[in-house]
Amino acid sequence: MDYDGRQVKSRERVRERGEVFTAEREVKAMCDLVKNETERIDSTFLEPACGDGNFLIEILRRKLAVVRKMYSRNADDLSFYSVRALMSLYGVDILKDNVEACRERLFDEWTIF
Repeated sequence: MDYDGRQVKSRERVRERGEVFTAEREVKAMCDLVKNETERIDSTFLEPACGDGNFLIEILRRKLAVVRKMYSRNADDLSFYSVRALMSLYGVDILKDNVEACRERLFDEWTIF
């Protein structure tokens, strides 16, 4: 699934579930408030209303940037710590399609790393 950045998928989803996604600008600003934690490879994050993963994707990008900076000279370490960064992220959502989209986006972000 391609992420298109919309904050609302449909009026029905907003009405039935109150589903509204956080825009990228706000996600980055909020992650900046805990910047040190988002850049710790082993720091654990749980997103209790993950939607399609906006916060988790941003955190993963930050963690992978640290992994690349610290371990780019050793392929084994690079692989190990990139997996560790991915494994430190957890998300929950009440809508199955959101969970599937979040998983796919996280996997895609990790594999292009």
